[in-house]
Amino acid sequence: MKKGPSRAKECAVVKGLKQALRNEIDGAEFYRMAAGNARRDAVRQMFQFLMEEEERHRAAIVNQMQRLAEGKGMKFERSASAKKALSKFKSPLFTDDLVKLGRQVEGEVAALSIGMTLEKRAIAQFNALRKTVAGDARAEQVFSDLVAWEQDHLDVLTRQYDQMREMYWEEARFWPF
Repeated sequence: MKKGPSRAKECAVVKGLKQALRNEIDGAEFYRMAAGNARRDAVRQMFQFLMEEEERHRAAIVNQMQRLAEGKGMKFERSASAKKALSKFKSPLFTDDLVKLGRQVEGEVAALSIGMTLEKRAIAQFNALRKTVAGDARAEQVFSDLVAWEQDHLDVLTRQYDQMREMYWEEARFWPF
C-alpha cells in the first residue's frame, strides 16, 4: 500500500470521483423531474438534453473508477463531437408560443435557477478537490475536466435563464434602470 503524499492524492481522487458520481446522478434525476414536469415540449426537450448529458458523464466517471480499480491511469476523454454539440446547442425554449405566455414561465425559470445552482456547486467542489491533488498532473487534469463539463452545463443554463429573465421583465414592463 502506498504511503505519504501519493496515497493522500489517490484518496482525494477517489473521493472526488465518488462526489462527481453523486453529482451526476442527482443532476440527471433533477433534469428528469424537470422534464417530466415541463408544461411545454420545448422546455421538456432542453431538460431532456441536460439529463442525457449527465447520464453520459455518469458513465464516464464509472469508467474512471473501473480504471483506477484495475490499476490503470485515469483518462477522461471529452470527444470533439460532445464539445461541438454543447457549443451548438440552440434553445428550444424561445418559441412564439412561449413569448406570448411570458408571464407564465416562472416554473421554468425556477428550474433553470436550481440547475445553475447545482452546476455552480459542482464546479466549486471540483476546484477544491483539484487543489488537494496539486502536483499530480493526471489527477489535476481529471478535476479540470470535471470542472469543464459542469461549466459547459452552467453556460447553457445561464444563457437560457438570462433570456427568460429578460423576456419576463419586458413582458412585465419592468426595467430596473
